[in-house]
Amino acid sequence: MCGLLISLNGGLDMVIQIIIQILLDTLMPAVILMLATLGIVLIFKTSYTTNFAQGSIAALAVYVVSSASALFASIIPGISPVMQLILGIIVGIIAAFLFGLFIDTMILRKSKYINAGGKQMITMGIVLIITGLVPLIFGTLSRTVPKIVYGNIDFTLFGLDFWITKHNLISIIIATVVISVIFIMLRFTKWGLGVRATASNELVASMMGVNTHFITAMSWSIAGALGALSASLYAPIYGNLSSAMMTNIQINGFLASILGGFGTFFGPVVGSYIIPTITGMVAYVSALWKNVIVYGLILIIILIKPIGLFGKKVQKKV
Repeated sequence: MCGLLISLNGGLDMVIQIIIQILLDTLMPAVILMLATLGIVLIFKTSYTTNFAQGSIAALAVYVVSSASALFASIIPGISPVMQLILGIIVGIIAAFLFGLFIDTMILRKSKYINAGGKQMITMGIVLIITGLVPLIFGTLSRTVPKIVYGNIDFTLFGLDFWITKHNLISIIIATVVISVIFIMLRFTKWGLGVRATASNELVASMMGVNTHFITAMSWSIAGALGALSASLYAPIYGNLSSAMMTNIQINGFLASILGGFGTFFGPVVGSYIIPTITGMVAYVSALWKNVIVYGLILIIILIKPIGLFGKKVQKKV
């Protein structure tokens, strides 16, 4: 009897260890997806369209990161690899910020008779442009982005052994801080109030004195910066850079937004945590069927609740 209890306790400890380790392993893809999804939602809420170029802009920014890092290494003698990477990421984020600003102010705003569908077609065109420009500007040789720091961290929790890579831990901390800052800005700053007003009703917000052009421009810029940071943290895990490297992240970002509900800002972020977590759990059982099972579960949830888990019905007075 005692041996049976020991065996059961050992089996339970193993199950707990596996679950916690899976949760640790899925934190990194979750925060990467959260950054990308938050950018998608910002644009959707203020420009009333889905940006199909979000992933391509992020991928373009990573090429800038790679080139900028190499440039800093050549012009600053003795610079450490970590510092040149950090400076490269900053340049890539700035480039994506400016590119997002350019798209809104010089392309979307200059287009005649533009509507939500037209904006979507323009973003699809931007995807094709970026795909063609990347090999022309950066060449066809393979490129990689190094990790911020290498090595693993081993630790014990509840008497069980776990581990996480140092790059993942630093990336999780950076992403968590950035996401927290964005939500604080949305809640307590004038820009955040303008975003929420524009998301509610752009015409009324404009009549009330909100500079909706500035709000949409900043939303596109910040979305570009968030995508650049997401791609920069993801690139060392992905391997050789590609203009399509963020495609799956963007698709899951749309799914997370639908799952959480486009009606809120925090819902899609929660959806961004749910999808990688469920995927990690299912992959442990069946890696071959993980996508089928996860996407099937999402479909069932959306069929039951079309507005998403945290979506709110919009009620209009007649």
